Amino acid sequence: MIKPKIRFCIICGRLIPDNRNGNSKFCSDNCYGDNKAVNAAESYKKKAEHIVVVNNDEILHDFYVLVQSKEYVPAKQLVARNFNWSIHTGGVVIKNIKAIKMIRYAYTFFENQTLIIWKL
Repeated sequence: MIKPKIRFCIICGRLIPDNRNGNSKFCSDNCYGDNKAVNAAESYKKKAEHIVVVNNDEILHDFYVLVQSKEYVPAKQLVARNFNWSIHTGGVVIKNIKAIKMIRYAYTFFENQTLIIWKL
């Protein structure tokens, strides 16, 4: 006789009944649906953040072409183009200066509300 495994639902923590599939991680269809909804919401959030990063990178590209990283860009010009300051792909150090990374470009924001754009 095979001893049944004791399994617990990853959503609610209740015991998974023996009549559910042996690979099931959920005690009921409701918990399965809840998990699916959470995963879908996270997926849509990641896609939306990626779209914002791509848009930010395009804005930086446009300004980089204009100034070639030789001039400071006023932050209000990026604000006028709907630049999102809160979403980025990480940080990087360029010429011993911390910068915020997008995809192809990064920027350093200064206290006087200007920034310099770096090509990666």
